[in-house]
Amino acid sequence: MLDTLLLDLGSVCRQLLPILGSLALIYLCILLKHAWTLLDSITVTVKNLDPAVKNVNLSLDKAQAPLDTVVKYSHTLDEVHDRAMEGVQKIADEAAESITRVKDLVSETLANSDGYDAVMPYEEPNEEEEA
Repeated sequence: MLDTLLLDLGSVCRQLLPILGSLALIYLCILLKHAWTLLDSITVTVKNLDPAVKNVNLSLDKAQAPLDTVVKYSHTLDEVHDRAMEGVQKIADEAAESITRVKDLVSETLANSDGYDAVMPYEEPNEEEEA
C-alpha cells in the first residue's frame, strides 16, 4: 500500500513538475518586465534632472568668483592684523625700554647731584601757614 502511494505521488509529481516550471518561468518573465520598466523610468528621471544639475553647476560657478574674492580679502585682513599686532608689540617694547632708560637717567642724575638726600617729597602748603 505504501509502495503504491509513493508510485502514485511520483507520477503526479512528474506531471506537475513541467507545469510548476512553466509558472516559475512566467513569474520570472513578469518580474524582469517590471525591473525593465523601473530602469526605464529611472533613466527618464535622470535625463529630466540633467538640466537642473546644469543650472546648479552654472550657479555654483557664478558664486565661486565672489567666494574667491572673500577668501582673498580674508587672507589680506589676517596679514594686516598680524602686522598691526607686531607693530603694536614693537611700540610697547620700545616704550617700556624708553621708560626704563629715562628712569635710569633720572636716578643717575639725582645720585650724582649733591643735594640728593635733601630732596623732599612735594607737600601741599597748609592754608594756615599762608595766612
